[in-house]
Amino acid sequence: MYNKFLELLERYLSPIAAKVSANHVLMAIKDAFILSMPFTVVGSLTGLVKSQGDYWFAQWGVSLDGFLGKLLSIFGNINTVAMGLVGIIIVVASSYYYASHLKLNNDKVNPIITSLVALVTYFVTIPDKITVGTEVVSAYTINFFNYEGMFTGLIIGLLTAYIYSKLIKSKFTIKLPDSVPPMIMNSFMAIVPFFVVLLLFSTLRVVVETLGFESLQRLVADTIVAPLSGVGTGLPAVIIVIIIMQLLWFFGIHGFSIMWGLISVLWMPIFMEHIDIYLKTGSFESITQVAPNTLSNVYAMIGGSGSTLALVVLILIVAPKSSAERAVGKVSLIPGCFGINEPLTFGLPIVLNPIMFIPFVFVPVINAIIAYFAINSGLVTPLVVLNSGAEPVFLNVLVLAAFKWSPVILYALLFVLDMVLYAPFLKLQLKQNSANQETEMSF
Repeated sequence: MYNKFLELLERYLSPIAAKVSANHVLMAIKDAFILSMPFTVVGSLTGLVKSQGDYWFAQWGVSLDGFLGKLLSIFGNINTVAMGLVGIIIVVASSYYYASHLKLNNDKVNPIITSLVALVTYFVTIPDKITVGTEVVSAYTINFFNYEGMFTGLIIGLLTAYIYSKLIKSKFTIKLPDSVPPMIMNSFMAIVPFFVVLLLFSTLRVVVETLGFESLQRLVADTIVAPLSGVGTGLPAVIIVIIIMQLLWFFGIHGFSIMWGLISVLWMPIFMEHIDIYLKTGSFESITQVAPNTLSNVYAMIGGSGSTLALVVLILIVAPKSSAERAVGKVSLIPGCFGINEPLTFGLPIVLNPIMFIPFVFVPVINAIIAYFAINSGLVTPLVVLNSGAEPVFLNVLVLAAFKWSPVILYALLFVLDMVLYAPFLKLQLKQNSANQETEMSF
């Protein structure tokens, strides 16, 4: 029965995973959000320094009029730029990566020119007038450039790359002799596609404003983002995503790489909004939603996919000293403390191991459910910092929590629970491995 179940999963899940991995749009989305991570990490950490400095210096009665105030302003400036322009980064990155994929079938596509066209195109859709008091001035508001503009920026980046690639391959381009240097050739070839793309999106902006919407970004937020967020960011969605990721990993397929292209566009803006709220207010009270990425990427996956750090520690405790399992545990401990669990996943192994199927898939789900209700009830503060993830697991959570201890305590409790949940399956694994060794020795 179990083997039939695995056969069905492999028959239907693997082809879907292969198609997703080969989808250029989804891969471009995933790569764009991964590329934005250094900017958001730097922005988040510098914002943490600024907010913590403002708070503690105020508590200690330290004046910020002198050197210390200027020092904190340096970090504040970095935070404002790095977090405030993440939407622009998504526009440029998504168009560049999608164009890079399209270039495989059309060598006339230039990813750098495409990303510049996308950047200018995004600006042509943004309202360029704001009211200051009673006067209307030419200016842009930052909400079009930060996390609020990410979804629209992603759409414009992908559409620009697609339209540009079609036009650059058509006969509606400026033709020059082959003797013309490549850079000049690329620039002239881009003129007509650039004009057409700008014309299309400028017209779209006018149509949207004529229909009574404040901007294209507002239209997208109201008609696309809001409905998708309603069904794609709650606890049921998180559970489904975790199960799919774990099933993919069970078959040796990198589940995160595949699923992140699908969910990042919905999940990351929520977390960035929480970061922004905390940095502006210094309070958790205005954060009313549980960020789905913190459930799936932090609490559900302690030590890597499957929350396997608990299993590594268990192996080191209960496995015989001379056993192969203990050797795997020793090799896996340090990487596991930094969220890397491939040595265990492929060394124990967990991949295609029927004994480890249930805990590997469902322990992360249990962690996510517990964390959701702990955060939603107010017992645990939300995570409000985006960091590199390269820190050891418990220190990582402390930084993510802006040095609040309730998330760390929850993390530790989940780790202990994971050990309890993995224990019977590890004992069964050790027993079976021992029986297999005895059988081999008898031959």
